[in-house]
Amino acid sequence: MAKLDFDPKNLSADIGAAVTMALVAVPDAIASAILAGVNPTYGFNALIMGTPIGSLFTSSQFMNIGSTAAMMLAVGGILPQFQDDQILTALVTLTALIGLIQLLLGVFKLGVFTRFISNAVMIGFFTGVATVLILGQLGDLTGYYSSYSNKVAQAVDLLFNLDQVDIPSLLTGLGTIGIIALLARTKLRNYSLAIALLVASIAVIVLNLDSVIVVGDDNQISAMIPIPMLPSLSMVGTLILPAIAISLLGLIQAAGISQTIPNPDGEYPDASGDFVGQGVSNLASGIFRGLPLGGSLGGTSILLSAGAKSRWANVFMGLFVAVFVFFFGAQVERVAVPAIAAVLIVAGFGTYKFAVIGDIWDVTHSSRLVMAATFLATLVLPIQQAVLVGIILSILDFVYMSAQDVQINELVEIETGMFEERPCPAELTDNSVTILYSWSTLFFASARTMEDLLPKADRAKHAVVILRLHGRSRIGSTFIQVLERYAGRLQANGGKIMLSGVSQYVWDQLERTETFETIPEADIFKAGPILGASTRQASAAAKEWLAQLPAAQSD
Repeated sequence: MAKLDFDPKNLSADIGAAVTMALVAVPDAIASAILAGVNPTYGFNALIMGTPIGSLFTSSQFMNIGSTAAMMLAVGGILPQFQDDQILTALVTLTALIGLIQLLLGVFKLGVFTRFISNAVMIGFFTGVATVLILGQLGDLTGYYSSYSNKVAQAVDLLFNLDQVDIPSLLTGLGTIGIIALLARTKLRNYSLAIALLVASIAVIVLNLDSVIVVGDDNQISAMIPIPMLPSLSMVGTLILPAIAISLLGLIQAAGISQTIPNPDGEYPDASGDFVGQGVSNLASGIFRGLPLGGSLGGTSILLSAGAKSRWANVFMGLFVAVFVFFFGAQVERVAVPAIAAVLIVAGFGTYKFAVIGDIWDVTHSSRLVMAATFLATLVLPIQQAVLVGIILSILDFVYMSAQDVQINELVEIETGMFEERPCPAELTDNSVTILYSWSTLFFASARTMEDLLPKADRAKHAVVILRLHGRSRIGSTFIQVLERYAGRLQANGGKIMLSGVSQYVWDQLERTETFETIPEADIFKAGPILGASTRQASAAAKEWLAQLPAAQSD
């Protein structure tokens, strides 16, 4: 278990932040459940059980584990394949599977892999999610429900059927947005969502707007303590792949919090520790009939702005939500659905990061392409598939950038015994010693690019190339093949390749791959405690070798 850090001095501040967060979380839970296509009761169950329990296990003191739009969109795309009487069982099984997967990833310290998700992919994905979220609310906002399944197609269809828009529903939604916008400029901004939902719903009742749909038209809210329920083993095969995708989605979102919001001691949380917390949270949420939860940047920001001092703000928040649901849960049925749609639209617009999008667009063509491709994939594909596309694009982008970011310089000894960097020569000369150093990774993609940049060795006689490998903890098999091919070209004209700055691990790799048959051990110089010493030794040995060649050979 994570360090609980309970301090009575923080109690009043954490309770105040918890009350604020609970007032925000209640309407958010309703909206999240509607987004996922399930009863809002399951959103409350998640906050009452999953959030406080999971918060005791996270590495982050402040991270709010709550419902996120991206995860809810993914859940909403999965549950419709089940019959109505199977949806609750499917939800419990899916949420528990997500928790188990996240817990295992955290226990085995796999949080490090979030580093391989590029910023371009993350921004493209979350921009796409925000767009899908906004477009997906147009039906509830206008009262016109398109028959198309794709959110973009639904928006286009709406434009051709504006005459079927329900005006009271539209005015209710626009009024909610207006209230949120006005309160955002006041001290009540943290409560703007709850106030806007309350005012809009009261207006619908007072004005007797019968055409406006309310939560109770489709859902019955039960004001009771969550009851445990076991997952269905028979559904595991159907739900395992979606569970993996949603697990990764939640973890990627939480990683952004771990990397940007430090704990009270100034240290940044461990991503794997936060994986564990989310896993425990979703296991608890699933067993108690709740929605999947993930690290919420918005919720975390609200807690901090409200004065939270420790993880206990999240724990107390769950208790306050339970009190609200027990005493006022039945009143949720009167909340206007267009008002909920308006809240989600505002939340969607709030996640757009135009400055960051502009920075990525201006950096490189590959980043621009990756961001755009991820964005389009999110619009066209189901969310869980778009997550996997984004991960694949991150890996491809990393490999491409690594392959392109290759530079080879020549190191020339000067009188002081130091080395001066010069551009790599295009071609070797006869009876020469050339020291080269590559500023790049040495794995397969960059190794092949490096091979193209090495000086031509086809015409130079008795040329010696010393390749400095200082700082390389390991090399790939492709690089070893590059070494052997280049050594063969040098040897064909009476020259040879030598290696300097070789670590023990790289030496062992060369030995295991039988590279010593091509490059003798005598021509490989291990790295020592003095920087550049092995390279100078290799240079001296190369010059001595050239000096010992018969005059007829060296001419």
